[in-house]
Amino acid sequence: MEEPTAWLTSCGAVALAGLWGALWGSFLNVCIARVPRGLSVVRPGSHCFGCQAPVRAFDNIPILSYALLRGRCRACGARFSVRYPLVELLTALLSAAIFWKFVANDLAADPGGPVAVRLARFSLYFAFTATLIVLAFIDLDTKLLPDVITLPAIPIFFLAAFGAHDVAWSERAIGAAAGYLFIRIIADAYYYLLKREGMGLGDGKLLAVIGAVLGWKSLPVVLVVGSLLGSLISIPVLVAARRRAAKVAPVPAPAGADAGDDELSLRRVQVPFGPFLALGALVFLFAGPEILSLLLPGD
Repeated sequence: MEEPTAWLTSCGAVALAGLWGALWGSFLNVCIARVPRGLSVVRPGSHCFGCQAPVRAFDNIPILSYALLRGRCRACGARFSVRYPLVELLTALLSAAIFWKFVANDLAADPGGPVAVRLARFSLYFAFTATLIVLAFIDLDTKLLPDVITLPAIPIFFLAAFGAHDVAWSERAIGAAAGYLFIRIIADAYYYLLKREGMGLGDGKLLAVIGAVLGWKSLPVVLVVGSLLGSLISIPVLVAARRRAAKVAPVPAPAGADAGDDELSLRRVQVPFGPFLALGALVFLFAGPEILSLLLPGD
């Protein structure tokens, strides 16, 4: 009876971790909405941006309230973005997954291991994942990765990672420096060669945050996975946008203009890279050792 009981206990703990994530997901939505506007994430409390009516406690239950209210403000009927329940659900699922991988599974493999280290890993990787979610959605909305989040996150996560005992401090220090410098070199070269901005330096700061937690070995994987996902997702979206624009208001190109000089040219449309770097970081977080063992079988 011990094994079924332990399994049920683990499932219950994972469910609680998911609930924990959903509750924090509600706060992440506040950060996503307010940080780009330069507003406090603490005051005032949650309210409708349309009528400014405060959101009541029973209307602020993660995921459930959105479904019950059908995505509208109770006071004025303004529609809320579907991003709100999406972020809450995503944070809940990732929180449960982090707990399952770094606490429950580890406990099953080594019941006598230190509980404090496991909880430190969960806390670190949950906070890291929450930061990635906030930055990814802000980048999608504004095409910016705010310094107010990325710059403090680099030293905070670097120091916090000492408690996880997963990656050596030297690897994380190199990862933080290399992450920023790699993007900085590419961004500068792109600007000097083509006389326009390509990658933003915010991507370098985000990569520095990732390197400060996961170490320098994660950076090639994060960049490759992020680039592949970015191409697979962005190119079809941009092609579809061009076709819709051409059907709605086709504008003939000026005489002598190059075929790629229109505003919706694939090489001119700005695509935020932050969300794809965040996805690459999550892939490495959950499957990093397996990926490295495939790439470096003798390591």
